[in-house]
Amino acid sequence: MGKLIQCAGRVAKVPYHFRLTKTNVYSIEEVCYYIRHNIYMMQEEIFDRNFVMWVRSELHMEETADKLERLIQEQHDIRDIVVTICCSCDYYEEEEIKELVHIMEKMDHLPMYERKKRKGDHYLCCQSYEKAIEEYEKIFESDEILQAEAVTYGALFHNMGVAYVNIGEFHKASELFLKAYEKNNREESLAQCLYALRLCKDVKSFKKLIGDLEISNERQGAWEKEYQHALKISAAQRTVQQIERLRDLIQKGNVEEYYNKVQRFIMDWKEEYRRQISV
Repeated sequence: MGKLIQCAGRVAKVPYHFRLTKTNVYSIEEVCYYIRHNIYMMQEEIFDRNFVMWVRSELHMEETADKLERLIQEQHDIRDIVVTICCSCDYYEEEEIKELVHIMEKMDHLPMYERKKRKGDHYLCCQSYEKAIEEYEKIFESDEILQAEAVTYGALFHNMGVAYVNIGEFHKASELFLKAYEKNNREESLAQCLYALRLCKDVKSFKKLIGDLEISNERQGAWEKEYQHALKISAAQRTVQQIERLRDLIQKGNVEEYYNKVQRFIMDWKEEYRRQISV
């Protein structure tokens, strides 16, 4: 997890898996560490009955499991659950636990759209793009967002655009980046809009946007350099190179090996998609 954690309690043989961040934890101390570094996306459903069963069966912390089970049954909020977990071991001092509670209390006082945005942003960072889009869409369905400032709208549209790029819907992404630019007037949003149009090969819309906004040749040239640089980085990615090698197989007549590897790629992509939508 990026840090050496001394565990005074039992270490589980079978880890608990936090699906959102693809993190395995083996002790209550690691759970506490995980809470602190993911505090802005803590929610009741993260610590469900499966978590309680793990605490009971793998860590043999019967008293803590009983407390958590009661909190879940009585529908206590996430603060009570977090405090119960953090107080079950000596990993954090009292003041550190109070700090976590304070952060969650501040979250409670944020507008609902801001809380949902932070949740969506966390999904985005964890590459759960479908779940991020789902959270962002919920924001636009609420009336509360009507009170938000233009810059908030811009950030939402931009981040939704990033999520759509990562699931290959480039034209939808370009529309969202353009909406973001209209709200926030940020160069980054405009550049991403043009990149997305390049990726979906919409030459007509690309040229029209450049003309409508009277984008200078100098700015176009700078963005073109960034775009080509990004393409080079993408081409060097391991997955891209593996796909390129598939073409070599079929060209050399290794048909059986080609289809076997294609099948494995498809199964991996399906599994990744299931992970994203099941969080």
